[in-house]
Amino acid sequence: MSCNGKPPDVEPTEYQAWLNDLVPPGLAPLCFLDAEHLDALTSPEQHDGMLGETVRRLLGLDLVERLEADLEYYILRQGGGRKVERLRKEVLRRQAAVDALDAQLAQLRTEAEALSDRRAELEATLARQERRLIAEGGNYAARRPFLQERLTAIQAEIEDVARQLRELSAGLLPFALAPELCQALGQRLTQEAELQRRRITSEFLQGRVNDIERALQSDELWQELGIPAHVRQIVTQRLIRVLQKATASAPEDEQPLIHHLADPERERLQNWIVQALHTVPQHAQALGKRLRALRDERQRIEAELRRAPDDEVLAPIHAEIARLEVALAEVRQQQSALDKQIGALQFQRDERVRQLQRTVDQLKAAQDRERRLELAERSKLVLRAYRDALIRQRLAALEESLVTAFNAICRKEYLLKTVRINPDDFSIQLQNTDGHTLTLADFSAGERQLYALALLWALRQVSGRQLPLAIDTPLARLDEIHRWRLMHIYVPAVSNQVLLFATETELDAGLLAQARPYLARVYRLEYDPRGEETFVVCDDQPMSEGVVLYRNEALDTASAHIYGDHGQIWTTNPEHVSTNGELKRALLPATAKRLVLVDPITNEYNWTYIAALEQITNDRLIANQLRNGTRLYEIWCEEWTRRVRKAGYDSIATVGVKGPEEYVLNPSKLIPLNGASSDRKG
Repeated sequence: MSCNGKPPDVEPTEYQAWLNDLVPPGLAPLCFLDAEHLDALTSPEQHDGMLGETVRRLLGLDLVERLEADLEYYILRQGGGRKVERLRKEVLRRQAAVDALDAQLAQLRTEAEALSDRRAELEATLARQERRLIAEGGNYAARRPFLQERLTAIQAEIEDVARQLRELSAGLLPFALAPELCQALGQRLTQEAELQRRRITSEFLQGRVNDIERALQSDELWQELGIPAHVRQIVTQRLIRVLQKATASAPEDEQPLIHHLADPERERLQNWIVQALHTVPQHAQALGKRLRALRDERQRIEAELRRAPDDEVLAPIHAEIARLEVALAEVRQQQSALDKQIGALQFQRDERVRQLQRTVDQLKAAQDRERRLELAERSKLVLRAYRDALIRQRLAALEESLVTAFNAICRKEYLLKTVRINPDDFSIQLQNTDGHTLTLADFSAGERQLYALALLWALRQVSGRQLPLAIDTPLARLDEIHRWRLMHIYVPAVSNQVLLFATETELDAGLLAQARPYLARVYRLEYDPRGEETFVVCDDQPMSEGVVLYRNEALDTASAHIYGDHGQIWTTNPEHVSTNGELKRALLPATAKRLVLVDPITNEYNWTYIAALEQITNDRLIANQLRNGTRLYEIWCEEWTRRVRKAGYDSIATVGVKGPEEYVLNPSKLIPLNGASSDRKG
């Protein structure tokens, strides 16, 4: 893809979006036309359908119809089996069930409140009776069995504690009364155990010293050591003395033993000493403390038993308390049963409320769906109204634009007076200036093509969009006048960018010259038979510049008396040439010198050239006469023509009775077009 020979400033992946912005989808029929498309657009059988489809796409009505179809599908899909009324009845039924459960719960809660009041009354009465019982000493009386039982237990425990103390007294407890003697005995037993150990060790070592002395005196010990005999004797004596000194008894080891005890007996005696010093005193102290506490508690219980009243005094109070407790137990039992019943009903109510809420949600959803369906129906009506109003509005503008466009490019001035397009089926009715109804069948092939082009032009005007236009072989069926109108009126106004695909027969040098002011570039397709390829050639200078002129010698000599017999009368507009006789065309090149007194396009006086004419003719009143309304051909004289030719001008652009005229003073400058010939007068 290229634009002016260069790739567009668009990412390759965005080409399609770029093209869619340039030519929106659905509007291609307004942008690309060929002969077949034009024939179909003007065919009585296909015209209405194609016009309707084009208008729908142009106005975006295809999107409106698609949206309408989507709404219809939505309504069909959502509208079946509406459940709003059924759900509303279901909500009422479930609400009634919840209300009934609420009534039952309210009644049960009222009964529960009454039971609560009865329970509070019984509890208050029971509390008063208990306070009365306490005031009468009933608390002690009520505790009598417990106190007696406790007193018996305490007496048994006192005897047990006393027994343990007696056993301790018969055992190690007396030794605990003389701790110093026990400690001294323990120390003496430890010393005697150590003395016995040292004595046993000394006796053992003394027995081994003799063995060592014999070993030292033997020769086997000193073999291969190389020690002399006298040295061996000295070493032996010294070692023997050291060993004897080590095994000698200390003075304290000579003490006599008082307790000749074996080790097990000594350890058992030491264990008794430890118990007598530590364990037995602590145990005896704990037993004494416990004994004192038990005796104090026994005295307190005996005092309470002495304060307890007789059962005859407390019997009525106990009977009332018992009655109240039975009544209170019954009330509590009733409350428990009632609470269970309330709980079950509350569970049922909660479940019914959840079901009701689900049904309410379903009802809201159904109502929302119904509202959406209603909005969809209303949207369909709005879309239809919008579509109808838009079609009528745009068709009215299209009718007016079509009359203007067709009359602008058709040679029969004001052929059409009115156009009526049926908004229902897009059938069209044409009426000429005489009030007669026309049909497409009344038009010639060229007029039908002009009608199609005018319709296309009107559609593009109604769209309000600047869209490119590409037309294939648009000139094949048009005569010279309509080609001229197409090039000068239609092509410059129909779009900012027009692409004409034409053959050289259609678009000859004359038409190219006419299109020169509006032409940007010409591309030629040249076929190479050897390579069987077609090459695209761009002509930056597509034709010789100049003015295309038209002439019919049958009647155009009528103006010769104005200018004189010094040249040829031509015109820039073929419509001003008589249809009788042969139409000739010629190109007046840009190198020719023209005296443009009247602009052939605007039909206005060119005052610069008028001033030049005054200088050439030496007549200073020409401009004033023209400004006062006098026509140029009314004051022209043959002498002026000779003077203009003498001044070097090849042609005079002026205006005659029939319209724009080009009086060629030097016909030899003309270049014949399409076989037209020129009289080359000197």
